[in-house]
Amino acid sequence: MKLYKYRLDKGYLIPDENGDVTVLINGEFVIIYDKNGNEIKDTKFKYIGNEQIHLNKLKYIAKFINININENIFLAYPTFQERIITINKYMGKIFEDYVYFLLVSKNYKVKREKELYISLHNFTLSRYHNKPDFIVEDKIVIEAKISKNDYNQTLEYSKYYKRGMIVFPFTGECRVPKGWICVFNVLLDKSRFYSLLEDLLSQSK
Repeated sequence: MKLYKYRLDKGYLIPDENGDVTVLINGEFVIIYDKNGNEIKDTKFKYIGNEQIHLNKLKYIAKFINININENIFLAYPTFQERIITINKYMGKIFEDYVYFLLVSKNYKVKREKELYISLHNFTLSRYHNKPDFIVEDKIVIEAKISKNDYNQTLEYSKYYKRGMIVFPFTGECRVPKGWICVFNVLLDKSRFYSLLEDLLSQSK
């Protein structure tokens, strides 16, 4: 649970450490109180920067899995950086859900976030990459990314699976080892996604 201070200005909430409005964030719940402890409803947070661009992308992805987006969950944070991090994190989550839907709707055998090996992270405290988003038919790995993949992460997975896909909802930056491919604009062209997936599976026999 987090608490932040805001002030009301022309109907919009603006971050202000000395403000008399309290914003409580508890998971996906946002509650707003005035100085007397009364809940305030039907008010909006003022944009700090270009949050709307990121929110529009989030809402676009959300339509594909039939969920509604409450902007207050993301705009309740008082800094632009916190807002964008929260938006992108949630965007990644729902895009991963969409990719999972694409896979199971075609009856592929899918393991989600399955450990590739026993990790010693708790002992070594070193960074490791152990749980790919999806393992399909026990043959290839699929990673769902929003804007850019981590090459070292992909390289680690390629030690166990020679073929794999990095998929994006829009365009993005992608670098992969031999045997792996990047697939952009999956939301607009899922037939291409299936075609490339089948190609990889046939090469993995």
